[in-house]
Formats: sequence, structure tokens, C-alpha cells
Amino acid sequence: MPSDHFAPAQDRSQEVLLPLEPLKELLVKLFVRMGMFQVEAEIAADRLIEADLRGIHSHGSRTAERYLDAMDMGDIDPRAQILTVKETPAIAVMDGSKAMGHVAATRAMELAIKKAGEVGTGTVTVYNSHHFGAAAVYVMMAVKAGMIAYCTTNTGRATVAAHGSTQPGTANNAIAWGVPNPQGAPFVLDMACAKTSWGKLETQAMYGLPVPAGYGLDSEGNETTDAAAVKTLLPASGPRGYGLALISSILTGALTGGKMPINKTKAPEIEGSEHFFYVIDLKQFVEEDRFHAELASATEALHQLTPVRTEDPVRLPGELEWEQTQHALQEGISVHKDHAEQLKELAQRVKYDVPW
Repeated sequence: MPSDHFAPAQDRSQEVLLPLEPLKELLVKLFVRMGMFQVEAEIAADRLIEADLRGIHSHGSRTAERYLDAMDMGDIDPRAQILTVKETPAIAVMDGSKAMGHVAATRAMELAIKKAGEVGTGTVTVYNSHHFGAAAVYVMMAVKAGMIAYCTTNTGRATVAAHGSTQPGTANNAIAWGVPNPQGAPFVLDMACAKTSWGKLETQAMYGLPVPAGYGLDSEGNETTDAAAVKTLLPASGPRGYGLALISSILTGALTGGKMPINKTKAPEIEGSEHFFYVIDLKQFVEEDRFHAELASATEALHQLTPVRTEDPVRLPGELEWEQTQHALQEGISVHKDHAEQLKELAQRVKYDVPW
């Protein structure tokens, strides 16, 4: 029986090391060249690099060209004015105004954090936005503020099979939870509602690797292990992943007054995306020290559980990505050579000499 999760294999012989400062400088230059304000270009670059730091290259700097092309086509407005159209002390609805999703999502999470600090919880929805990259980077914003956070997004038209069908019924919506942990890696659950993400399929193909059996269907509705042939993904854990994807679409597409994925017919860049952010200021619910003491106790007990394989100890969600981030902050980000070459070609547009 195939697993509901796989991590794309890494072949270090196919990889290149990207230093952080030049990478951010390049991304900012590229976005500013397309008309973005410096501060918003830096926000977008930060969110992409944060995904790379966590090893989520499918949602990191490798996607920069996709967003630049969308700006060039007029699908993303590089100078969009993100508006708050409805607001109470605890909630807000924002119009992304076709801004780059990373910028709209950042503004929304900042507002949700502010509201949570004032009244205990903050909930912000965004419509008329675009793909926002890795969901984990937004809950990490709240984690850094000492708060618990949840977010989800409506990524586009239906590309994930409805449970019990070979036809797509929902989008591969991402969900993420983040919980602060002053004593170590924060708890971060970041997952797609299908068995994998489209970006990871792209990564598999880049490394010349097949997709595990039971993950995707071809154009005829048959299972395939060829990453290039996958047209429809299968939901994670059958009805569970399908249900999670649907509730994500309801919290985003329907709750913002937008569309559910099955009703989206155009390309994702044209239809746009919607987002949902929810933040809890835990210290307004419980004594902060007591909360963290209980979390630390449970974490220690989980780590002491007997692993199935001695070389693979029990971990909490987000620990591996946290460790990878700490390493990458010191050493730089390892990416596939094609990823590095793509960035090098983009650098020619702004006459920037990359050091890789």
C-alpha cells in the first residue's frame, strides 16, 4: 500500500549551493524591475526564500519566473493596492486587488496577528489574490509572535480527484498549523490535501525520478508513475483528504464570495486564489508558561517512543524542516542545478552577476 506522503529524493551530485544574500538581492531586483515597490518586493522574496530554507523548493525561488510571467501578462498587478473591505475587532475581509499572493497573504496574516493580540483571536480572509506559495511561512509569522495560527488557500481549478471518482472535484489546497515552542522546533503541520503537491511532482521529474504508485492519474483516468503524465492527483487518505480540500475551499472560495474549485474553469493565474488566516493569542486563554511546559513534556515523551527504525526517531511535524532551516541559514540553500541555472538566466534580465 503506498504511503500518503513522500519526500522527493535528493541527489547532492545534481545540486548547487545558493548563498542567501545574493539570492534575495536577485529576487528583489527582478520584482522591482516588474514594477513592485521595494518593500513589497522584499516581502515576496522573503516568503520564497523561507520556503527554500525549509526545503520546500517547489514553492520557493524556483517559482519566481512563474510570478514574473504573470506580471508580464497582466494577471498579477505588481503595484496593487490591497484593501480591507470589511472589518470588526476580530475579523477582516481583504481584497487582494490581483496583488502577488505572497504580499496579500503577508498583509492578511499581519492583520490577523494584530487582531489576535487585541481580542484573543483574529480571522482574515482574502479574495482576488494569487498563489501564495508555501502555507508554512505564514503560520511561522504568528509563531514568531508567540501565537498559534492556521491558514489555508484555494489554489485554483479542480485538479484533485473527488473520492470515489477518477475526475477532478477539488483543488490541491494547502493547509498549515503552527504552534510556538520556545525550547526548540515549533510544531508546524504543512500539507497538501492530495497525496502530494504539483510542485513535488515537478521536483521528481527534475531529478529523473518516478512518482510512487497510487498518487496520480493520467488524462484517461488511469494510475501512472510518470510525473509528466499526471493530470489528476489522488486525495490524501481517500475521503479524509477530499474532505479537507473541500472545507478549505469553503473557508476560502465560498466564504470570501469567490468560487469553489469545481466552478473555476480558467487558468489559476486568471481565476486567482483566495486565502484564510486564523490566529490565536494563547496567553489570553491559558498561562503561557503552563502551556509551554505541557507542550515540552509531551514533546519529550513523544521523542522517547520506540521508533519503527532505530535510525529514524519519532519526530513532531516541522522538526525536520526546522533543522534544515538552521543548516541552510549557515551554509546556504542546496537546490537542483536546473533551479540554479533558471535563476542565473533570470539574473541576466537585471544584469546581476550571481555567485553560483
